[in-house]
Amino acid sequence: MSAGLTRLFLALSAFILVLTGVAAAKDSSDRHYLALQEQYKRDYPDSKFDVAVQQLFPQFTEAKRGDTFRVERCISCHVPDLTIVGPQKGAERLVKDFLKYEPKHDEIAKTYGLTLVHPATITQQLYDKYGEESYATSDGFHPYTIAGDKPGTTDTVKLPGFIPRFLSPAQNGGRELGLDSVGCITCHNGGRLSLTDSESHLNLIINPEFTWTEGASLYYKYCATCHGGLGEGKIGPPLSNQDRLGYFNEDYYYRCIEYGYTDFEHLGSVMPAWGSAAPDFHYDPIRDKQSGKVTRVLSEDQISILVQFIRHWEQYQTLP
Repeated sequence: MSAGLTRLFLALSAFILVLTGVAAAKDSSDRHYLALQEQYKRDYPDSKFDVAVQQLFPQFTEAKRGDTFRVERCISCHVPDLTIVGPQKGAERLVKDFLKYEPKHDEIAKTYGLTLVHPATITQQLYDKYGEESYATSDGFHPYTIAGDKPGTTDTVKLPGFIPRFLSPAQNGGRELGLDSVGCITCHNGGRLSLTDSESHLNLIINPEFTWTEGASLYYKYCATCHGGLGEGKIGPPLSNQDRLGYFNEDYYYRCIEYGYTDFEHLGSVMPAWGSAAPDFHYDPIRDKQSGKVTRVLSEDQISILVQFIRHWEQYQTLP
């Protein structure tokens, strides 16, 4: 190798090392997980883990695409020593730290029906109630009757549960997977998680069990007529289509429901404004198919719960 090529090789190698260092520093800075892990060590001084390493990715097959972990980063901030302390203690610490560090914990718990008891494992009982192959009948979650495709007919909808089949004990040789294997994303992010902490928290399903039941009652009362019994779409666009869901965060869906045809996303459409009129809305009798008079039907909390329910249709196995 000539001297010139050697110098070029060394220069490129140094450049790559600098880029790697910058990327690592930016990742640490943007996500703030190092500071959070240091705080966690102060809270639990007996913990043994390396604060410079993001600690956990789920261990089931669908968590990876080839050799690359796809999306999970929650545990690096929330219970970074989960693989050491185990799922039971990890679940207890999640609740304890939520009550300690979330300033609006009482309000959030009331709005989203938090029991302040986090499951440690996907037990057979939990899967039977909320698994993909199951249909729960307790807690007000029951079959819903909606208008059929033909006039004067009705259809009964039985919605499958939100815990994916690959996490069921039956699919794992009877073994009940713990929080240290499952991670957070399959229940709390509709199967997807953005790579920045701010966006991942915007796309957080706060209480999957509650939004799956309360959200279902809202959906089948207000949405299914236009969007279909299983979100497949009718008059309105499909909501269970991965190519649509994967690109939008909860803020987008919230605005669609809150403002409907009065905001720029749906001007001139038949989408009702279930909350209020957009601040800059001006009624146009030629463009608008509705009167322009908006009366709130759904509260802000109800819309948020409804958005979380819709996002349960996202799938961990697919990408947008």
